[in-house]
Amino acid sequence: MFLMVLPFVFTSCLNDDQDTEYSTACEITNIAFEHRWAVESEKVPGIWTLKFKDLSVSKTIDSENATVTVDITVPAADNSFPETEREKVSLSSLACSFFVSNAASVQALDHAPSLGTLADFSGKTFKYRVQSASGVYKDWQIKINSFTK
Repeated sequence: MFLMVLPFVFTSCLNDDQDTEYSTACEITNIAFEHRWAVESEKVPGIWTLKFKDLSVSKTIDSENATVTVDITVPAADNSFPETEREKVSLSSLACSFFVSNAASVQALDHAPSLGTLADFSGKTFKYRVQSASGVYKDWQIKINSFTK
């Protein structure tokens, strides 16, 4: 009896994987920017803690024309984000990330800054290729319309 039921136990997820594998979706669905900095421990010199602050992003995603236009605002200082650190925030040292279609990948084009690491976004217009799991791709233009402190 056990052997008769066993084949059905291991087949429940096959269709979901196949849908992802052949997906042609290559969309950017969201974009985020953050400021990063390190703080040395007061108790143990030489020990550093990496801090992150999400920046406010107002965006317009135009899938038909493959463009994302963003307005970035640096949030007010608070207990976890001191004014001295807020003053250092600039387009020349931000981390950016995209949310893309399931199983899609992203490639920077034309010397666009790398995603996920601190990079210089002061050029304000950048190109990225989003490639679907099946190989279909769309080249997206990211435009930073404004940066406000």
